[in-house]
Amino acid sequence: MYQFGIQNNCIFAASKIGKMIVVSSRIFRANQSHYFDMAKIQDVVIVSRNKGSFRLMPIKDDDTLLSKEELYAKIDKGLLEHQANKGLTMEENESGEDFVNRILCDTK
Repeated sequence: MYQFGIQNNCIFAASKIGKMIVVSSRIFRANQSHYFDMAKIQDVVIVSRNKGSFRLMPIKDDDTLLSKEELYAKIDKGLLEHQANKGLTMEENESGEDFVNRILCDTK
């Protein structure tokens, strides 16, 4: 359940799991630095009458950005490796965390 309010020409939506700010593109353009700072701690949605809605979020160090083509190429490569029995399998009694750590260490 959301609770809504308006403050400084912005619509605020709050729920039990966090807050979200909805702001018009005109207000965003006038105060970009302010909304970039806010996006570090809560969701910011920018709404444009003609262009649609956009979510503003910071990119973190561990984020991976891939194009659709790069993603599908990696999936295809993985499928080919699986078909050629080149994939890694989880050892008996190995935890999921240990398996992921082993995969990360084996591919570096």
